[in-house]
Amino acid sequence: MTDGLKSNSPVVSTSAQDRGAIASLPPVTEVGVGALVLVVIGGIYLSSYYPAKVSLLLPAILAIVAGLMVIFNIIGLAKSKALARAIFFKVGKWALLAYVIVAGMLEYVFVLDGTKGNALLLLTLMLVIFAVDVPTIIAFTVARYHDTSEEKADSGPFS
Repeated sequence: MTDGLKSNSPVVSTSAQDRGAIASLPPVTEVGVGALVLVVIGGIYLSSYYPAKVSLLLPAILAIVAGLMVIFNIIGLAKSKALARAIFFKVGKWALLAYVIVAGMLEYVFVLDGTKGNALLLLTLMLVIFAVDVPTIIAFTVARYHDTSEEKADSGPFS
């Protein structure tokens, strides 16, 4: 029994073929969130000892693993045939712009606060990972459910 509401959304498709395409996409969200968690843990660890001297081993390992996870995501996206690339890049470029600005402001705060040397280098690396990872997750989440057949049919002036 239905309640009279009918979904005719052109963006979200639920056909078996589209569900199969969604299932064939790489686990970008899961891996990206994992990388984000590692970067946040490393940043909190570094910040908790500031301004005292801190061992950079744990945050460096976390940053390296997070960086490898982001690279894994980018490679997985590049190999994916089922991704709506046009919408991915359309959303991704604006999300990237926003997160580069956020990362830049955080970097400014670290420099203004007197963070120097290897600690600043490591925090900068973590900010770069953050500024690439979050927009990738956002753009993938939008592109994942976008109907790619609509992209091919749409040839308007703003496509």
